[in-house]
Amino acid sequence: MPRRIPKLPSEIISDILSRLSVKCLVRFKCVSKAWRSLISHPEFAKMHLKRTKQDINGNHYKIFLSTDPHLSVDPEAYCEPDGNILTTTLNFSVSYPEYSWIEILGSCNGLVCGLLHDNPLIYLWNPSTRESRELAILDYSEDGFYGFGYDFKLEDYKIIRGSISASTNGTDGSKIETQVEVFTLKSNLWRIVEDLCCGVVLGGPGRLANGVLHWLVSQENGGSKKYKMVSFDLIEEKFLEMVPLRGLTDDENNGYLELEVLGDWLCLYSHYGRPSCEAWIMKEYSSEASWTRFLSFKGEPIPGGLYGFQLLWVKKNGNIVFCLDGRELVFYNSNEDTARPFIIYHDGDWFESIVYIEGLVSPNNLNDHGLLHNI
Repeated sequence: MPRRIPKLPSEIISDILSRLSVKCLVRFKCVSKAWRSLISHPEFAKMHLKRTKQDINGNHYKIFLSTDPHLSVDPEAYCEPDGNILTTTLNFSVSYPEYSWIEILGSCNGLVCGLLHDNPLIYLWNPSTRESRELAILDYSEDGFYGFGYDFKLEDYKIIRGSISASTNGTDGSKIETQVEVFTLKSNLWRIVEDLCCGVVLGGPGRLANGVLHWLVSQENGGSKKYKMVSFDLIEEKFLEMVPLRGLTDDENNGYLELEVLGDWLCLYSHYGRPSCEAWIMKEYSSEASWTRFLSFKGEPIPGGLYGFQLLWVKKNGNIVFCLDGRELVFYNSNEDTARPFIIYHDGDWFESIVYIEGLVSPNNLNDHGLLHNI
């Protein structure tokens, strides 16, 4: 009679599996119904995400490209001499109208949020698991501002959409008021947040850090350009006090100051339409004095790359990855002072890009609060 192998406690199984990569876990869903239920559970996804963020030696961050079809790029992968970089085609079970324009609104905990301007629709993708979700948007406006992030208090994901009130535009000295709509994934509903005042005109997607969305705004003052940072707290659902940005560059007017997120750090960078960049990170959140310069390089211009510059990633070896003109990725070698462009071949004219962390969070499975260890 064969000897029966003792069954491991479910807590130990969960602990072991939570240390594996998303790629392995997606395959292991086929092992048994119990494993599929465990790996698909929202609580297990949270446990796995926490472990992933704590693993500083791993390679868990990827770059999402809104190409046709969508692509994922490993920024830490070795670049072959023949110019190849490690890319993965992302096939989602959704289709988009021809010539559609997708604006990326943000990424959070492995989910990427994008706005399809033609319909308009909002999409949520998990590039690691290939899951997606389609959402309708209320009262779409080209002049609106948007954001995507996680409410730690409610343990829910939120999408915000805001616009300047039609009754005031700020040109006559009156107070600028905004209307903000909030969508929560668990409720699957939009609602309006009343009586919000921002004080300035915002546009485009906000950058998420520490549960707060941030926008960079510039204002002309006596012929010079002054920058301020505007923040929106996703938990309190209100605007925070504006933070002026001073003394970051020797000549702010000659460059284009941009706001980005590098890993867990809020980052400001100034560029000049070519591989030249100065960048600062905020080490002590919401403190103006905490901005610290961590990057400065001035490389030679790349033919064809004149306007669109987006700082994406700083590799572990110190090299920089950025997107140029929405058509190619550039890997800058800080030691050799050389920049290598990699053209991304796809069916579209251009693409947007954002960094995401690999995770199991599902855009379609956020309301399951059953027992995690019932396997």
